[in-house]
Amino acid sequence: MTPLFDAMFRLFQRILFWWVRVEQPPKSLDLKAISENHPLVYVLEQQSTADAMVLDQQCRSLGLPGLNPRLILPGLEKKRPVLSIHPRPSVLQRRKTTITPMIQTLLEYLQSRPEEDILLVPVALYWGRAASRTQPQSLLKALLSSNWRLVGRFKKLLTIVFNGRNTYFEFNEPISLRQLIENEPNPSMAARKVARVLRVHFQRARTAVIGPDLSHRRILIGQLLHSEPVRKAIDHHIRSKGVSPEKALKLAEKHANEIAADVSYNVIRALDVLLTRLWNKIYNGVVISGIDRVKKLAGDHEIVYVPCHRSHIDYLLLSYSLYHEGLNVPHIAAGDNLNMPIVGGILRRGGAFFIRRRFGGDKLYTAIFNEYMHTVFSRGYPVEYFIEGGRSRTGRMRTPATGTLAMTLRSHLRDATRPIVFIPVYIGYEKVFEGRSYLSELQGKEKKKENLFDLVKTVRRLKNYGRVYLNFGEPLPIATLLDQYEPQWRELPYSADERPTWLVPAVDDLAHQIVTRINAAAALNPINLVALTLLATQHQAIEGSLLKAQLTLLHRLRSQCPYDHHATLPDGNADDWIDYALRMGVLHHIPQKLGDIYGLDSQHAVLMSWYRNNIQHLYALPALIAALLGQGRGIDQATLQERVRLIYPYLKSELFLNLTIDEAEQQAEQWLNILESEQLISLQGNIWVAAAKGSARRLQLELLAAIMLPTLERYLITLSVLTRLGSGRATATELENQSQQMAQRLSLLNGLNAPEFFDRALFKNFIQTLKSRGAITVNTNHCIEYDERIPNIVRVSDTVVPSGVLYHIIQVTGLGDQRQEN
Repeated sequence: MTPLFDAMFRLFQRILFWWVRVEQPPKSLDLKAISENHPLVYVLEQQSTADAMVLDQQCRSLGLPGLNPRLILPGLEKKRPVLSIHPRPSVLQRRKTTITPMIQTLLEYLQSRPEEDILLVPVALYWGRAASRTQPQSLLKALLSSNWRLVGRFKKLLTIVFNGRNTYFEFNEPISLRQLIENEPNPSMAARKVARVLRVHFQRARTAVIGPDLSHRRILIGQLLHSEPVRKAIDHHIRSKGVSPEKALKLAEKHANEIAADVSYNVIRALDVLLTRLWNKIYNGVVISGIDRVKKLAGDHEIVYVPCHRSHIDYLLLSYSLYHEGLNVPHIAAGDNLNMPIVGGILRRGGAFFIRRRFGGDKLYTAIFNEYMHTVFSRGYPVEYFIEGGRSRTGRMRTPATGTLAMTLRSHLRDATRPIVFIPVYIGYEKVFEGRSYLSELQGKEKKKENLFDLVKTVRRLKNYGRVYLNFGEPLPIATLLDQYEPQWRELPYSADERPTWLVPAVDDLAHQIVTRINAAAALNPINLVALTLLATQHQAIEGSLLKAQLTLLHRLRSQCPYDHHATLPDGNADDWIDYALRMGVLHHIPQKLGDIYGLDSQHAVLMSWYRNNIQHLYALPALIAALLGQGRGIDQATLQERVRLIYPYLKSELFLNLTIDEAEQQAEQWLNILESEQLISLQGNIWVAAAKGSARRLQLELLAAIMLPTLERYLITLSVLTRLGSGRATATELENQSQQMAQRLSLLNGLNAPEFFDRALFKNFIQTLKSRGAITVNTNHCIEYDERIPNIVRVSDTVVPSGVLYHIIQVTGLGDQRQEN
């Protein structure tokens, strides 16, 4: 009957493949060469005729032995070279996890022939979870795709009908059966060992492609509430608040339910369908770079994604992209402001767990959240959180929040079984739909709380928002950092409440490294390049020929001296970028007989500063050098490097630049040579001088310098205000407030419209950096004291800041009278 069964198998297989389409990932195993030396036995996770037909088809398409040639091993002459770990579920009898008789027969064969080996080839096959970016286009398809439940014949049929054209298939690394039983003489124990190894393998494979089994949320919360740290916190709450144990436990359970995710893979697939339609409506594409490094680490590392935070879209976009790259959807730390009716439930089932913006000294909530994070890490789930805390309103990287990082480090100290690696992620938008609200908030308007109706209105007005860029930066293993601060950390026991003295500096160092690596993976695109150029002009308008030349220059500068190998450059040329900006509606074309003019209207000029700030740090050093030369006074190289060494630390602190102070001083010489090759500057004797006034090259140098001028002007405003107030007469808070007010006034006088002039955090960071570098000190009355270095910097500022801006700074801060007296 074997020929008849084979013919029927082929017939039904052809019928099946009239509908089924299987996309296999890039071939990484040369099974054909392996099969010439050893017999192969394929292993499926579940007994299924359809899965076997797909396996046979893929084998034959790769030139491998299919399933029709029977095994030539004694006792298995009529068996196909395939076995399954789990039998097909049946309505009439419960599924049993038993040792397959075929494994026992294979082991008996090897025991009688010590010189031979058999290779088991696990096969990952999941319906409705293709390795490519094709995706189901209906909710029903999503709900019927593969998850952690093994299904019977009827649901399998429905799954094939709705998801047959969207199937994941991959050959895994072959497993030597000889090596598995080498040290196990007992045949029964050897068979159990083989079955156990295969079950674990398929659990890991399914976790990598589909995600962990999260079907026991209530059990997880129960274990969480009965953990020792949470029990201690509950007991403390009972004593300190004078409440009953029942009431304290009920509150703890309420906190746990508010925090914990409730991941549903069917909901994730349904969101995949909806988000695909949304992305196709509002975006021209998602450009991903550096994902291959993440895929290599995902198999044996606990992944913590730490993206920059620019938009609410970040949550959805990163998870969506990881899902389509065949990676597991992470647990995402989301602010509790997003835990809105309906939306909060959907996000929770899509992987979000919610965190308060401030814990407010609530020790019970803190203990529960800490233990939840530890549970997530110890179970191997990938995690995502935004290190900046909130969205960036200025477009630049915010000072990192360290609370969640500290929880991560402390969790790893308690259980370092699975190594943790941080993956910095840069997210760049060509248009962000929160742009208008960001600006209004910076200008003093109160932040509006998110609600469902605002979200619906926002989605309805979404139009074309260009492309989005996801750049994965240099991974940062947590063990590397811990080795620097405590070489013996692996041998030392750490409790949940323990905080070693070195933890705070280690967390601060980790936070700084992460945000620096995020910035190092920035993406240049046509929109932020146009913004960088137009906002450097006085009236946000420029001749067409100069715009093209400056865009080409900016691209060439970063090509000649790359900021970092993770940073990406746009394709095409200046003409392509200008045309694209016009189509996106961010650039206006004004035809003129004497030459075209391009510009920004007043509305876009303000919003475009957000996009400029996304990449300002990439040009910080060359722009600083151009500013030191741009006022037309010559400068020798030693003096220039000395001033770079003086100013660069403050830029590094604010913009999270990747070069050390010594490296920046050394690279300054390289930039001088590059600027000279571009004919923007020249060396006359031992003095570097700018190109001649009135020349196109001089104008290009001034446009390059203007990239950093708002930042340098902000520094000068702060120092000028401090000088006017006098040493020992003002606190840091008073200096912040007055500096911000002066900056806003200067913005109006010079028409700068720079959102950073409204951002108090930037002034605070500059003052803190002045303090950390010893330029200022704080006395016992909490007032700032300084020496002659501060007034000297203000006096030589005319070598960097344009005279018109300098005049207004002097007048606004009241230093004009002091200069006249001097």
